[in-house]
Amino acid sequence: MRAGRVASATVVCHRDAWEFVAARVGSHPHFRTPALEEREDGLVAEVLSGRSLVAVMLSLYQVTEAGLWGECADELETYADCVMVSKAYGAVAGVLNRTLPVEGEPVVMTIDSRMPAPRRVRLVP
Repeated sequence: MRAGRVASATVVCHRDAWEFVAARVGSHPHFRTPALEEREDGLVAEVLSGRSLVAVMLSLYQVTEAGLWGECADELETYADCVMVSKAYGAVAGVLNRTLPVEGEPVVMTIDSRMPAPRRVRLVP
């Protein structure tokens, strides 16, 4: 419901993650394929209209729900899809749940679960 109140949102994620999401939502009648802006470290940014954001959320939700009810646990590949979709859905839903409609403020959602580089610790004998 909150996605429907967003005029536009920028999603930042790895190119592979975006291609995965776009493949799941591409046939939805309300989805419009956005232009991608290249970022560093393999990340891309795409600006979605509120209409497209609703399509993304509905499409991802359908796959997530199927996984929760065991409908996609028949094959490992399909189960992996459910796991990856739930990560993307959760990241976007988390931002939308914290976003209050304030005119003029951009909504930016980052889907990036890379581990931070380990800190070097010097051991002194």
